[in-house]
Amino acid sequence: MFTLTNCRVIKEEEISQSCNIVTDNGIIVDINTEKGLKGDFDAQNSLVSAGLIDIHTHGGFGGDFMDCEKQSFDNALKFHLQNGTTSVLATTVTAPVKSIKNFLQSYRLYTSGKTEYAEPVGVHLEGPYLSVKNKGAQKEEYLLSPDKDDYGFILENSDIIKTVTISPELPKAEIMTKDLVENGIVVCGGHDDGIFPEFIPAIENGLSHLTHAYCAMSEVRFKDGKRNVGLREYGLCDDRLTAEIIFDKKHITSELAKMIIKLKGIDKVCVVSDSLRCAGMPNDGRLYRLGSKDDADAQLFKVSDGVAVLADGTRYAGSITPIREMVLNLMQCGYSVCDAFKTATVNPAKVIRRKDLGRVAKNCIADLCVYDDKFNIKTVIKKGNIVK
Repeated sequence: MFTLTNCRVIKEEEISQSCNIVTDNGIIVDINTEKGLKGDFDAQNSLVSAGLIDIHTHGGFGGDFMDCEKQSFDNALKFHLQNGTTSVLATTVTAPVKSIKNFLQSYRLYTSGKTEYAEPVGVHLEGPYLSVKNKGAQKEEYLLSPDKDDYGFILENSDIIKTVTISPELPKAEIMTKDLVENGIVVCGGHDDGIFPEFIPAIENGLSHLTHAYCAMSEVRFKDGKRNVGLREYGLCDDRLTAEIIFDKKHITSELAKMIIKLKGIDKVCVVSDSLRCAGMPNDGRLYRLGSKDDADAQLFKVSDGVAVLADGTRYAGSITPIREMVLNLMQCGYSVCDAFKTATVNPAKVIRRKDLGRVAKNCIADLCVYDDKFNIKTVIKKGNIVK
């Protein structure tokens, strides 16, 4: 039993009056307004949110999940916990299938024990079924296509793989989408090179989410005497699709964030870090490897002007910004506290179909963040235990 007293909860539509949150065995069992209740932690009228959820992250504090070792998992999850993120989807990069399978085994081994840091709640496979044109920082030689490359290893691990990013215009992508969706996996569109209507069959077969919208995504193209929308434009208009944005003001600027949210609606947008191993590390010009540190052929990248870029500086490689800072960026754009936090709590929980995460409510997991008046983190509570 753990009780947090005198807190104001950031809910979906409003901030509550001062209340107490009672937990038992890591679950919220009661929220009441009893005065003078003696608890385990007095929030002193501070704001409290559900623990933040990052559904697209590769690492942090020098660790990448593709390193396939406990220390790297610990480092990455520690980076997130210190920034208020209590749940993550451990994300892969495009790599040989053998390397991805090795990662999946490492994930199973790591999650068979307990972690004092952020909780891995599943896996996000970013590739390798992606387009060549919009591969971004992914290695081209590892790219696959569903019409000729087997994806059975994904279905075999559907208990831990929660989301998969594919290019929906690839041959037989609609069949792959149907197979994955029928096995409970959320299929995401991204790193694609399609124009309307090439990606429609995959959407009609269940593709429901956009991976880092506007980043490495197809756009308006002039073909056969007319302009055709790409996935980035079409995705803003189809209400079946949710979208994630890397709102570090580099990948997505304030103006672009406002446009995406205006068209999609605040309830369909998630902030994601897409953070790499360099997140939380010194910005001293050193080079890092994308994916496994043991991959001699991995892409090299560095931190420049607050964002990760390829070693040659030609394109972004990922982010160094935790989602808590992205929430603050949204508030600076004029969004309410409730709407801004929704993009890092309720919305990502819905995308990965976890009704027990992302909300401060009865029967939800007792993952909580306590903030000061500038939204710096004072305390993090994970499953009813103070961990920061």
